[in-house]
Amino acid sequence: MNPNTPKVLYQEANPYGSFTAFLEDDGRTIYLYLQSHNNPEWKMKSLWIRNLIDAPKERNPDDFQTGLAPILIESEVYNPKAMPSLTEDEIHFIWAEEGDAVALFVGDELYAYLPPWSGIKGIQGYAKEAKESAITASPLGDSDHGVIAERVKLSRKFWEATAEKDHWKKAQTLRLGFLEQKLGKHYQYWSADGGTYPSLGIASFYPEEYPGIKVFSTIGMSVQNQPSVELYHKQFEDFARIELVLAVKLNPNEEDHTEQWVQHALGEMIKFPWNTGIWFGHSHTIQNPRKDPDQLYLDFNWFVFNNITDELDSSRNQDVPQLHGLVSENGKRVNFLILTPISTEERICFMREGSHKFWETWRKEGFTFYHDSERRMLEF
Repeated sequence: MNPNTPKVLYQEANPYGSFTAFLEDDGRTIYLYLQSHNNPEWKMKSLWIRNLIDAPKERNPDDFQTGLAPILIESEVYNPKAMPSLTEDEIHFIWAEEGDAVALFVGDELYAYLPPWSGIKGIQGYAKEAKESAITASPLGDSDHGVIAERVKLSRKFWEATAEKDHWKKAQTLRLGFLEQKLGKHYQYWSADGGTYPSLGIASFYPEEYPGIKVFSTIGMSVQNQPSVELYHKQFEDFARIELVLAVKLNPNEEDHTEQWVQHALGEMIKFPWNTGIWFGHSHTIQNPRKDPDQLYLDFNWFVFNNITDELDSSRNQDVPQLHGLVSENGKRVNFLILTPISTEERICFMREGSHKFWETWRKEGFTFYHDSERRMLEF
């Protein structure tokens, strides 16, 4: 095969439809690639799988100049002789539940793993044929036991569970039941998944404990881990499962306009982590995709997230709805992130002064968890 005309042996999109993995044969090597559909800043990942020609004793530096995928050299591989290509019927992928990592099986054997941290600190991924850490692959180790094998088994178990007939009904009941214990019976419910995986919804509440406040919450984001969290948190599973909450103060003398924008704003963010590979966490900010029709003094163009579950568990703030204690199907806590609308000017101050100063000033000014469409600028 001409190296200038590579052949895609197999390709598959993840269950979220946001990343595609494909195996490519360029006549010299086979590589596994992973690319994002929606995030242009997400760089394509690559992992060497095997050589299709005899491994050289030394790497040819000209390969990099001509854009050829690097061949692993003799000392870096278990089999220095040319190996055959692969056929589609022997290739199988198992995706990580986050959707940003993928395991390659050849037949029934775990053959390679392209992890969420691919491209970081010189690690591209792990391949069965790699004998030592090299430029585009590291040794996989035992394909039946060990850290990588256990991660893949957990991924397989997750997808098997989601495929069960009553999985979504149970997940929905668990979350809606928890919210109704905390906020009272839900007022309205909207499907928010557009008919594609994962199943998601949004519910609204009028909690008796907070008269004049209307609360909206997502339902189902916490059924699966967010991507990328483990790159920033050692105990990532304590922060990987979330629901979004937006509470709004109603004006008793005016018509309720919240449903003109709140569920639409939540609906546009509800799949964002899995669509982009970017996670939501405490003090992260994101542009508000919908205008608050009742805004008076400020244009609330941004949201900042407040993890009230972490605050409640740490006893740092009790003046919020008691949204803690919900445990997801994987045995880890569900984090409820309050969406706090802020203006562009306030976000500039937030980025300049830092999150600690922002929240300290926020509470000092008497602001709380709910959104007041008529509030004035936060004074730093």
